[in-house]
Amino acid sequence: MMKRLLMTTAAASLLAIGASAYAQDNSTTGQTGTGQPPVVTPQPPASNSTDPNNPAQAAPATPPPSDAVISAQSTNEVSADQLIGMTVYNAEGAKVGTVHDILLGTDGKATGVVLSVGGVLGVGAKSVGLTWKEIDVKPDQQQVQISYTKDQLEAAPDFKTTEQINSEMNAQQAAPPPPAQPSGGTTSQP
Repeated sequence: MMKRLLMTTAAASLLAIGASAYAQDNSTTGQTGTGQPPVVTPQPPASNSTDPNNPAQAAPATPPPSDAVISAQSTNEVSADQLIGMTVYNAEGAKVGTVHDILLGTDGKATGVVLSVGGVLGVGAKSVGLTWKEIDVKPDQQQVQISYTKDQLEAAPDFKTTEQINSEMNAQQAAPPPPAQPSGGTTSQP
């Protein structure tokens, strides 16, 4: 009996909610009865005068001077995305790593490269920085040549970015001080 009462109450509630939702939907459709909002067509501007504040009507931009623009890559230039990922070989022709990144000075000139050395598919690889004068870029062969062996590069110090250095310094400053060591004197036991 109680089960039947609950089922009847639930069914009545569902019907009431459905009717309420239908009534609200019909009241928002307005006079059209389609449920679609009326279509509004944008009107063109009233005046054809030129407005300097309107970018669509402004005069065409003047390009930079011709001596400031590079219109094409020359044969003795290599783009950064070509260089990054290039295989690095030593003078004997042995693969020693790949170019991971390029370092630029504040004057915009390349100052060095970061090589990825060792590891398997980049996992466990070591980053080693070399100055720009230490590399010979061969774009026609899609490679970079250096005069160091893989063993020499693996023995070199790890390259650290300024973000890594700052992170390490912050971690050291945030670390709690080491526990005090007992003095070298004798202690008495009770």
